[in-house]
Amino acid sequence: MAEFRDQKAITARITEQMEKAGLDAVLFTSGDAVYYATGFAARDLYRGGQTGNSAALVNKDGSTGLVVGEFALHTAQEAARDYDNVTVTSYPTWIYIEDYAVAGQEKEVQPDLNKTFKKVLEFLPEHSGPVRLGVQTSYLTPFAWEYLTDRFGRENLVDVKDLLVEARAIKTPWEIDVLRTAAHYSELTMNTVARQIVPGMTEADVINLFNKTAFSWDSDIMDVSNAHTIGANFTPSYVAPHTRINRGDIIRLDGGPHVKAYNSDLARTFVVGGGASKDKIELYGHLWAGYEFAREHIAPGVKMSDIFKGIHRVLEERGFTGYVRGHQGHSLGCALFGEEYPFIAPGNDRTFEPGMVMNLEMPYYSSRHQTYNIEDTFLIKEDGVEWFTSASPSLDLY
Repeated sequence: MAEFRDQKAITARITEQMEKAGLDAVLFTSGDAVYYATGFAARDLYRGGQTGNSAALVNKDGSTGLVVGEFALHTAQEAARDYDNVTVTSYPTWIYIEDYAVAGQEKEVQPDLNKTFKKVLEFLPEHSGPVRLGVQTSYLTPFAWEYLTDRFGRENLVDVKDLLVEARAIKTPWEIDVLRTAAHYSELTMNTVARQIVPGMTEADVINLFNKTAFSWDSDIMDVSNAHTIGANFTPSYVAPHTRINRGDIIRLDGGPHVKAYNSDLARTFVVGGGASKDKIELYGHLWAGYEFAREHIAPGVKMSDIFKGIHRVLEERGFTGYVRGHQGHSLGCALFGEEYPFIAPGNDRTFEPGMVMNLEMPYYSSRHQTYNIEDTFLIKEDGVEWFTSASPSLDLY
């Protein structure tokens, strides 16, 4: 549940972007977009990923319709209970639920999810002319695309990827509080786990320890991201290997807990057992110099591209050449993928704006030199920057 979430403020972010795009309504079909638009995190979308299990429609006046399966109806209604602009309805499933049982009713083996797109459009008001509908093109089934094209015309369907980017780039106070909390728990987890890692443990041990520690802080933690790397293996593992950790290995802890479906994404790098070799200390020192430049120069009104270029100028001046990256940081929120637009990238001349919650990162991957990252989360404020977390300038445990 997302108690105290200011859904009206979030809806206003969406409708503001709809007005700029000239849209009458937007159909949301991905788990994170449905959650953002309604306050309901659909388990079937987050875990199952089947487009059509749940869907939401936001009209330009802010009125919002949410369609879910019967099995999710009670939870969806509770989630939207305090939002008078959100109306929830459901479709029948194969499950017997006494509350909704109708004598003699025939149940489908599985619901026809294609019907969801038709049902959610019942929330669309009458229009005298053509309707311009925003859609998530990447989260539509072939049936839904054909149905929407036939009903509205291809020329009236507009992809809303950029709309979502703009709406979510500036966070509401509730979102900022949640992201601050998530970052705090992520840093606690990393510091706690780092102190417990010893030679002889395995990558599987580290991930298990990270998960247990992360979940221990708060009942609002509902998932944990693990993108850790150990020693020569620079690829984060989904099924954790039982490779042994040796004294002197570099460990990069990366990821963190999700609080109320909002992400954390920190990285901490350290040497197991102390005594990092000279080349590893020098490499980390180069990355730290780039990180320090960014941390000192990020401010409201500064171009993101200037921060990226400044980082690489510092590295080149130190003789650290050949380091090529597409970005050095990203926005953070409730997206299914932790990294969100806008990015601290060479071609992005957008400025840092108050209300943005972003990450600064300095990753380096190598099987020969091992893997590093310095990553922290920050909030742009009217008068400066609030850093939610602070990395260490040293590879030794802090």
